[in-house]
Amino acid sequence: MKKFFMFAAAALMTVSFVSCNKDDEGKDDEVNGKVEIKTAAENLVAYFGFEAKDVLGEGITLDGTKGAGSLDETGFIGKCYANTAKLNTQEAYVKYNLAARNAIRSLESFTFTAWMNLPADKEAKGAIMSLNGTGVEPVWPSWVFLFDNLYKNEDDGKYYQQFNGRMDFLTVDGKPALWPNCAAVELNTKDKWFQIARTYDAATGHWANYCDGILINEGDFLIDEKPVGGVNACVADDCNALYLGGWASRIEGKASDGWLNYFCGSIDEVRFFNKALSAEELVALRREELAISLQ
Repeated sequence: MKKFFMFAAAALMTVSFVSCNKDDEGKDDEVNGKVEIKTAAENLVAYFGFEAKDVLGEGITLDGTKGAGSLDETGFIGKCYANTAKLNTQEAYVKYNLAARNAIRSLESFTFTAWMNLPADKEAKGAIMSLNGTGVEPVWPSWVFLFDNLYKNEDDGKYYQQFNGRMDFLTVDGKPALWPNCAAVELNTKDKWFQIARTYDAATGHWANYCDGILINEGDFLIDEKPVGGVNACVADDCNALYLGGWASRIEGKASDGWLNYFCGSIDEVRFFNKALSAEELVALRREELAISLQ
């Protein structure tokens, strides 16, 4: 089946990564000596912190880890999810069960944020997060975020890893339409924690990608010049699981293509919000998370 892609011109830039030295960021948000996350707290619908192996979010429960997946590694804040094999060809993921009514399925607008750490000597290509359910093609689950192709930019001679994602909104002829593409992570700064964020506004169709609070690229999801609507329309009716670190289609045996890799790094502080956070809110959120990591 022919695939339809929507590409935005990615602004290739050097991203400033986190250096975990004490500073004054977040000092205004301290409560009893501890920094708390206040940014868009009323819009937070799902949170995977991995610290106590629990999850915040209606209808979401931990199933367990598989293969080289671990929830006991040291992360950006406390514990994190990690592929201990650091190989994107070796099974490693954590599975969460989703009830019929769950916080992810009800989203219309959203913001997805997570802290990532890529191995210093490995290609990071692999799924970060995926939802299962019958997609328009067996290889594609309902919704997936991933690190995609490694490539060399001929202008600056540097290597970049693409942060991609797919949400199967449909065109009028029933074919998959939308695939925002973001070249955001410079590989010579690997083995350090950094934050990725993707936002989507259902009312306008506008999406945007950020890395460490910096806008990388943006665009609009439109069909016949109209917004495609809520992201919940992308989630298949038979969706009942969320995977971190693995590709739902491969895990569940619907596809076996060699490029459906596992994520070979570490993931921490995964958050889903039910609105598209502004650039200012994302900067504030990153500041608060950074401040917690420095406590």
